[in-house]
Amino acid sequence: MNRRIINCIGTIKELNVKELNESGCGVELQDFVEPNLSEENVKRLTEDYKYRLQELKGIKSLHGPFLDLKPASPDKEIRRVSQIKYRRTLEIAHELDVQYVIFHSQINPYLNQAFLRELNNKQAAAFWNAMMDVTPYTGEVVIENVFEESPYMLRELIDAIHHDRISINLDIGHSNLGYSSLKEWIHVLGDRISYMHIHGNSGFEDQHKVPSDEKITSILEILDQEGIDPVLALEYKINNIKEEARRYRRPITKSK
Repeated sequence: MNRRIINCIGTIKELNVKELNESGCGVELQDFVEPNLSEENVKRLTEDYKYRLQELKGIKSLHGPFLDLKPASPDKEIRRVSQIKYRRTLEIAHELDVQYVIFHSQINPYLNQAFLRELNNKQAAAFWNAMMDVTPYTGEVVIENVFEESPYMLRELIDAIHHDRISINLDIGHSNLGYSSLKEWIHVLGDRISYMHIHGNSGFEDQHKVPSDEKITSILEILDQEGIDPVLALEYKINNIKEEARRYRRPITKSK
């Protein structure tokens, strides 16, 4: 299968459009997660990317800021600042014509009382539906699991938002730090998943290690079993994107 592969880059210095085009891959831009970028920094970085991405043939995505942000916070000042930063990110995404924008779910799994979950989901749904009505951005927003230990709170959040341009970015590395298996995550979230961050770890730290061939085979088998084909964003250090992409596009030998 010709899987849709994306190379995640931390800075514009890592962008190599020629290599991406030769490998048939796209790119995820992660510079904009920096919380202290000035308006001047943002403008210059956006213009630089806009110029350099003109020749890119593959998918473009952009990771939004996340540190200390919560656009559905009950604290109106936290909510105000968060919403400003989210809105600015979507404006940048519009200018760069990216297909996907990634935001963290901002779910605290330990605040799991039913009324708190319902309140958070209600406020998030109100925020996102209002935001998608006014933003110039016309692509897809994908919400990423971070601290959740199982897929159920994220499923509740996405179902509450219930917007046709908002889905899930399943981060494999983050899910591995919880107690649910990858198979359970993918089965429970199903076709709500349109995007995936791929990286590995020991199960104790978010290490962004290179996944083994066996791990890649397992991921792809589960996706095929569930009948979904999300974008696969490789979120670890890659020396040769063309060779790395082949590991995901090779014929899969069924594990026993």
